[in-house]
Amino acid sequence: MRRFFNIYDNSNRSNNLITTQNCREDIIGELEAIIQYENHLFSTDDPVARATIQDIVDEEKLHVGQLFGLLFKLDPISQRQFEKGYREFTTDNEK
Repeated sequence: MRRFFNIYDNSNRSNNLITTQNCREDIIGELEAIIQYENHLFSTDDPVARATIQDIVDEEKLHVGQLFGLLFKLDPISQRQFEKGYREFTTDNEK
């Protein structure tokens, strides 16, 4: 996985920040896995392969939800901003 932010460059970083940044990178990894598996899913007609891959995609989406839960626990500001953005989206798209 690519590193967007090197948390190890500064020894003054807190363990909470390290865990938060790791969680964000894990979310990125799960989203990349979803994209990869969905590409595989739509490139096969084999019903057993499709069912297996779809099950994996569903699990990866579950992992994204779990990781967002962890991120919001570690960084409540992220949760507030996420919820604000979601409300803006739903308000803007009710038309």
